[in-house]
Amino acid sequence: MNKKIIWSAAAIVVIAAGFALWNGSKKSGDDPGLPMEVNKDRAEIIMPAEVNAKYFTEPTRHGVVYAKGSNGEKSVLRGLSNEKVFYQALLDIGAKAGDNLTAEDMKAGPDNGRSVEGDKLDVFVTWEGSNGEIPFHDIIVATEDRPMDIRFGGNIEAAKKNNTGCVLCLDSCAVGITSNAAYPTGTTQNKVVEFRGNKDVLPADGTRVNVIFRLVK
Repeated sequence: MNKKIIWSAAAIVVIAAGFALWNGSKKSGDDPGLPMEVNKDRAEIIMPAEVNAKYFTEPTRHGVVYAKGSNGEKSVLRGLSNEKVFYQALLDIGAKAGDNLTAEDMKAGPDNGRSVEGDKLDVFVTWEGSNGEIPFHDIIVATEDRPMDIRFGGNIEAAKKNNTGCVLCLDSCAVGITSNAAYPTGTTQNKVVEFRGNKDVLPADGTRVNVIFRLVK
Protein backbone atom coordinates (compact mmCIF):
# COMPACT_ATOMS: atom_id res chain seq x y z
CA MET A 1 0.00 0.00 0.00
CA ASN A 2 2.78 2.41 0.94
CA LYS A 3 4.61 1.68 -2.32
CA LYS A 4 1.44 2.44 -4.28
CA ILE A 5 1.04 5.74 -2.44
CA ILE A 6 4.67 6.65 -3.10
CA TRP A 7 4.37 5.80 -6.81
CA SER A 8 1.09 7.72 -7.07
CA ALA A 9 2.64 10.75 -5.43
CA ALA A 10 5.63 10.53 -7.76
CA ALA A 11 3.33 10.34 -10.77
CA ILE A 12 1.45 13.42 -9.61
CA VAL A 13 4.72 15.32 -9.22
CA VAL A 14 5.86 14.31 -12.73
CA ILE A 15 2.51 15.25 -14.27
CA ALA A 16 2.48 18.57 -12.42
CA ALA A 17 6.03 19.33 -13.53
CA GLY A 18 5.18 18.47 -17.12
CA PHE A 19 2.12 20.71 -17.01
CA ALA A 20 4.18 23.55 -15.57
CA LEU A 21 6.70 23.24 -18.39
CA TRP A 22 3.95 23.10 -21.01
CA ASN A 23 2.12 26.02 -19.44
CA GLY A 24 5.31 28.10 -19.28
CA SER A 25 5.97 27.41 -22.95
CA LYS A 26 2.38 28.31 -23.78
CA LYS A 27 2.69 31.59 -21.90
CA SER A 28 5.81 32.68 -23.76
CA GLY A 29 4.82 31.44 -27.21
CA ASP A 30 1.06 31.14 -27.68
CA ASP A 31 -0.67 33.51 -25.26
CA PRO A 32 -2.06 36.31 -27.46
CA GLY A 33 -1.80 38.85 -24.66
CA LEU A 34 -4.10 41.86 -24.64
CA PRO A 35 -6.04 42.68 -27.80
CA MET A 36 -4.79 45.28 -30.24
CA GLU A 37 -6.90 47.77 -32.15
CA VAL A 38 -6.60 46.97 -35.86
CA ASN A 39 -8.06 49.54 -38.24
CA LYS A 40 -7.82 48.41 -41.86
CA ASP A 41 -9.29 51.65 -43.21
CA ARG A 42 -6.57 53.69 -41.51
CA ALA A 43 -3.95 50.95 -42.03
CA GLU A 44 -3.18 51.28 -38.34
CA ILE A 45 -2.50 49.05 -35.33
CA ILE A 46 -2.58 50.21 -31.72
CA MET A 47 -0.75 47.99 -29.22
CA PRO A 48 -0.96 48.45 -25.43
CA ALA A 49 2.37 48.61 -23.60
CA GLU A 50 4.04 49.76 -20.39
CA VAL A 51 7.08 51.93 -19.69
CA ASN A 52 10.16 50.09 -18.39
CA ALA A 53 12.26 52.79 -16.73
CA LYS A 54 15.22 50.44 -16.29
CA TYR A 55 16.26 51.49 -19.78
CA PHE A 56 16.28 55.19 -19.00
CA THR A 57 19.81 54.53 -17.74
CA GLU A 58 20.85 51.18 -19.24
CA PRO A 59 21.36 50.67 -22.99
CA THR A 60 19.14 48.31 -25.00
CA ARG A 61 18.46 47.47 -28.63
CA HIS A 62 14.82 46.68 -27.87
CA GLY A 63 12.10 49.27 -28.39
CA VAL A 64 9.00 47.11 -27.80
CA VAL A 65 8.98 43.45 -26.71
CA TYR A 66 6.01 41.30 -25.72
CA ALA A 67 6.15 40.95 -21.93
CA LYS A 68 5.85 37.14 -22.03
CA GLY A 69 8.65 36.67 -24.56
CA SER A 70 12.17 35.71 -23.46
CA ASN A 71 13.28 39.33 -23.99
CA GLY A 72 10.18 40.75 -22.31
CA GLU A 73 12.14 42.65 -19.67
CA LYS A 74 14.79 44.01 -22.04
CA SER A 75 12.86 46.78 -23.80
CA VAL A 76 12.05 50.45 -23.31
CA LEU A 77 8.37 49.55 -23.67
CA ARG A 78 6.99 46.26 -22.40
CA GLY A 79 4.47 45.17 -25.04
CA LEU A 80 1.24 43.60 -23.81
CA SER A 81 0.29 41.87 -27.09
CA ASN A 82 1.91 38.83 -28.70
CA GLU A 83 4.39 39.62 -31.49
CA LYS A 84 3.05 36.82 -33.70
CA VAL A 85 -0.48 38.22 -33.48
CA PHE A 86 1.04 41.61 -34.31
CA TYR A 87 2.67 40.11 -37.42
CA GLN A 88 -0.70 38.88 -38.67
CA ALA A 89 -2.27 42.26 -37.90
CA LEU A 90 0.33 43.94 -40.13
CA LEU A 91 -0.59 41.59 -42.96
CA ASP A 92 -4.25 42.37 -42.32
CA ILE A 93 -3.71 46.11 -42.84
CA GLY A 94 -1.90 45.43 -46.12
CA ALA A 95 1.75 45.63 -45.06
CA LYS A 96 4.34 43.54 -46.92
CA ALA A 97 7.28 41.99 -45.08
CA GLY A 98 10.87 42.39 -46.25
CA ASP A 99 12.20 39.06 -44.95
CA ASN A 100 15.70 39.96 -46.16
CA LEU A 101 17.76 39.31 -43.01
CA THR A 102 19.15 36.04 -41.63
CA ALA A 103 20.83 34.94 -38.42
CA GLU A 104 24.16 35.22 -40.25
CA ASP A 105 23.52 38.93 -40.83
CA MET A 106 23.35 39.40 -37.07
CA LYS A 107 27.05 38.50 -36.87
CA ALA A 108 28.03 41.59 -38.88
CA GLY A 109 30.94 43.77 -37.90
CA PRO A 110 30.69 47.51 -37.20
CA ASP A 111 30.91 48.48 -40.87
CA ASN A 112 29.41 45.64 -42.95
CA GLY A 113 25.87 45.27 -41.62
CA ARG A 114 22.65 45.09 -43.65
CA SER A 115 19.52 47.18 -43.22
CA VAL A 116 16.09 45.65 -42.77
CA GLU A 117 13.65 45.92 -45.66
CA GLY A 118 9.87 45.82 -45.88
CA ASP A 119 7.03 48.32 -45.89
CA LYS A 120 7.66 51.50 -43.95
CA LEU A 121 5.74 52.25 -40.76
CA ASP A 122 5.28 55.49 -38.88
CA VAL A 123 5.26 54.73 -35.16
CA PHE A 124 3.92 56.91 -32.35
CA VAL A 125 3.26 56.59 -28.62
CA THR A 126 0.42 58.09 -26.61
CA TRP A 127 -0.55 58.04 -22.94
CA GLU A 128 -2.84 59.96 -20.65
CA GLY A 129 -1.51 63.50 -20.65
CA SER A 130 0.79 63.07 -23.67
CA ASN A 131 -0.98 65.86 -25.58
CA GLY A 132 -1.25 63.89 -28.78
CA GLU A 133 0.90 61.39 -30.64
CA ILE A 134 4.60 61.38 -29.76
CA PRO A 135 6.92 60.10 -32.53
CA PHE A 136 8.70 56.93 -31.40
CA HIS A 137 11.96 58.63 -32.35
CA ASP A 138 11.36 61.17 -29.58
CA ILE A 139 11.11 58.58 -26.79
CA ILE A 140 14.56 57.17 -27.62
CA VAL A 141 17.97 58.70 -26.96
CA ALA A 142 20.74 57.43 -29.26
CA THR A 143 24.43 58.19 -28.95
CA GLU A 144 24.35 58.81 -32.71
CA ASP A 145 20.98 60.21 -33.69
CA ARG A 146 19.46 59.35 -37.08
CA PRO A 147 15.92 59.73 -38.45
CA MET A 148 13.96 56.62 -37.50
CA ASP A 149 13.03 54.30 -40.39
CA ILE A 150 10.85 51.48 -39.06
CA ARG A 151 10.26 48.63 -41.53
CA PHE A 152 8.09 45.52 -41.47
CA GLY A 153 10.96 43.05 -41.49
CA GLY A 154 8.65 40.05 -41.10
CA ASN A 155 10.80 37.26 -39.62
CA ILE A 156 7.81 35.20 -38.52
CA GLU A 157 9.65 31.86 -38.64
CA ALA A 158 12.47 33.25 -36.50
CA ALA A 159 9.87 34.70 -34.13
CA LYS A 160 8.17 31.31 -33.78
CA LYS A 161 11.49 29.53 -33.27
CA ASN A 162 12.96 31.92 -30.71
CA ASN A 163 9.89 33.28 -28.89
CA THR A 164 11.81 36.41 -27.91
CA GLY A 165 8.68 38.56 -28.12
CA CYS A 166 10.47 41.20 -30.22
CA VAL A 167 7.98 43.66 -31.75
CA LEU A 168 10.20 46.66 -32.58
CA CYS A 169 14.00 46.60 -32.53
CA LEU A 170 16.00 49.82 -32.53
CA ASP A 171 18.47 48.56 -35.13
CA SER A 172 17.98 46.15 -38.04
CA CYS A 173 17.11 42.69 -36.79
CA ALA A 174 16.50 39.21 -38.21
CA VAL A 175 14.05 38.25 -35.43
CA GLY A 176 12.02 41.36 -34.61
CA ILE A 177 8.75 41.77 -36.49
CA THR A 178 9.68 45.40 -37.15
CA SER A 179 13.03 47.13 -36.81
CA ASN A 180 14.90 50.31 -37.65
CA ALA A 181 16.58 50.40 -41.08
CA ALA A 182 18.46 53.57 -40.10
CA TYR A 183 20.90 51.36 -38.18
CA PRO A 184 22.17 48.18 -39.92
CA THR A 185 22.78 44.83 -38.27
CA GLY A 186 25.87 44.88 -36.09
CA THR A 187 25.14 48.34 -34.70
CA THR A 188 24.44 47.37 -31.11
CA GLN A 189 26.55 44.20 -30.98
CA ASN A 190 29.61 46.26 -31.86
CA LYS A 191 28.56 49.21 -29.69
CA VAL A 192 28.57 51.57 -32.65
CA VAL A 193 25.48 53.21 -31.14
CA GLU A 194 23.71 52.81 -27.79
CA PHE A 195 19.98 53.39 -27.25
CA ARG A 196 18.08 54.35 -24.10
CA GLY A 197 14.58 55.49 -23.25
CA ASN A 198 14.16 59.24 -23.04
CA LYS A 199 13.30 60.00 -19.42
CA ASP A 200 12.54 63.62 -20.33
CA VAL A 201 9.74 62.53 -22.66
CA LEU A 202 8.33 59.23 -21.39
CA PRO A 203 6.09 59.01 -18.31
CA ALA A 204 7.01 57.14 -15.13
CA ASP A 205 7.90 53.47 -14.84
CA GLY A 206 4.92 51.16 -15.35
CA THR A 207 2.72 53.77 -17.01
CA ARG A 208 0.35 52.27 -19.57
CA VAL A 209 0.91 53.62 -23.07
CA ASN A 210 -0.38 52.88 -26.57
CA VAL A 211 2.01 52.25 -29.46
CA ILE A 212 0.57 53.22 -32.84
CA PHE A 213 1.92 51.54 -35.98
CA ARG A 214 0.69 53.27 -39.15
CA LEU A 215 1.46 51.91 -42.62
CA VAL A 216 3.04 54.52 -44.89
CA LYS A 217 1.24 54.40 -48.24
